[in-house]
Amino acid sequence: MLRGVAHASLLFAVAHTPGGPRVYHAVTRGLLRSQRRVIRKLQRVWPGYAQIWSTRCGLDLEGRTIWVHEPGAIPFAPLASYLLSGRGGVLTSTGDRPSDRYVAPSVRAVLEAELGAGNAAAAPRRAQVADLVGGDVGRLLAVTGTQIATSVDPAALPLGSRSADLCHSGGALEHYRADVLADFLRESFRILRPGGVASHVYDHRDHLRHVDGRWPFLLHMALPDPVYRIAFGHRLLFHNRLTPAEVTSLFEAAGFERIAIRRFVLPDKRYVDSGADQAGQAGVPAWLRSGRLAALSQEDRHTAAVHYLYRKPVHA
Repeated sequence: MLRGVAHASLLFAVAHTPGGPRVYHAVTRGLLRSQRRVIRKLQRVWPGYAQIWSTRCGLDLEGRTIWVHEPGAIPFAPLASYLLSGRGGVLTSTGDRPSDRYVAPSVRAVLEAELGAGNAAAAPRRAQVADLVGGDVGRLLAVTGTQIATSVDPAALPLGSRSADLCHSGGALEHYRADVLADFLRESFRILRPGGVASHVYDHRDHLRHVDGRWPFLLHMALPDPVYRIAFGHRLLFHNRLTPAEVTSLFEAAGFERIAIRRFVLPDKRYVDSGADQAGQAGVPAWLRSGRLAALSQEDRHTAAVHYLYRKPVHA
């Protein structure tokens, strides 16, 4: 666990240095090319998402408006949306627009992912996407017909009511304060069309687990709130520490109907719809029940991440 402690100390120091977070991201995303790993992950997971949206959610993606929130620096989402639906869809972000640097690798990755395979309409789209390999983000957005809004307020999004069929995010919502997340879900309910789907992959793990495999993945839940705010309450390591039960309550309070709660369990690295307490390992030792851990159900203690799938009622 020493690696996790060292990494947490580094992030704490950088986060409290003027201009530190921007320099940190420039180094990790630039010199260390961390975003290349993100591209490979998106290439791996998006075909599975598309299948789930179709089979589990009953959403025919052709001609639909796919809205991706917080896509990050990688312009993979508009390319994937275009291949799946024939439209680039909508991107919203509290940060900057995707980077030109990752256009070419994103184009190659989305084509290798075989999104839209078997759909005759996807063939000409693939040719258009392939032609973007030497372009920039501006051209990519124009060719795919993508709408984009950056530096947005999650509580007041600049999108029309009933203007999207699907809202998706991956590994973003755990970084919102609970009140901001509640506001975002209410805005999502407004923006989605009746019958529209909310699909959000929420990482409940302590993010130090990503750099130290020995770090108990729910250890951040054991810390008292004052200690957590001091040691981890900065922009490089903040996690709202909501439990799956609390996140579920926020979706329901916004008016959504549940489709499925797909829990990601370790060490198998697979999703289960039920029985997470039997399928995976606990995120902390059995004897540790301090802090927020005391309120966790046994199933929540075994949940590393969740793919939340909800629907706006057809008559809403």
